[in-house]
Amino acid sequence: MVTVEKSSETLLGQLPQYFRPILEFQEILKAHGYGLDQMNSILAHLQSNFYISTCDEPTIAYYEKLLGIRGRFGDTLDFRRERVIQKLNTVVPFSIGFLKDRLTELYGIDGYTMNINPMESTLNIKVTSDRYGAIDLLYDLLWDVVPAHIKIIANQQIINSVPGRLYAAGGMSSAFVQTIYRHTVSDIEGEANVGGGMSSTIIKTV
Repeated sequence: MVTVEKSSETLLGQLPQYFRPILEFQEILKAHGYGLDQMNSILAHLQSNFYISTCDEPTIAYYEKLLGIRGRFGDTLDFRRERVIQKLNTVVPFSIGFLKDRLTELYGIDGYTMNINPMESTLNIKVTSDRYGAIDLLYDLLWDVVPAHIKIIANQQIINSVPGRLYAAGGMSSAFVQTIYRHTVSDIEGEANVGGGMSSTIIKTV
């Protein structure tokens, strides 16, 4: 942390030589130096809270609440930091292969379908297993392993086969219509000449 005197001395060294002996400028630079010291202190505190190994007690308490860790009276801050780091190390990094393995363990290889849209960061999971509480297990799994920026569309679809018998009664009748055509062919004698012959045929339909 930068002290007030150090900041004011730095600012005073940036003034031209003929302004430095003036009392008003010295007091103004002390005020500016104090403001810079406060800002540096806040930035250093913020930077420390970026990392679990250097964060303060309110920040480590936030992580403990987030991870469901219950501390005991007398736990030191360093011990609490190590416990949070150890808890975070047990969380497996998310991957599609890891998610498929977990889904297969829960529902079997044919108990689910999964479609991924990497452009829209969308994960569509359809559970087809009829296992009891399947959808609750799915939500618990997704809550633990899927990153927050991925949109999840999940549902359960089950087809149940119910045995039964179908009884039907009725009657059937038909009508057959047949039309008979009778063809009679009669040959009638004719006369023939040198150049050719002539014959005639009469067809009768009854």
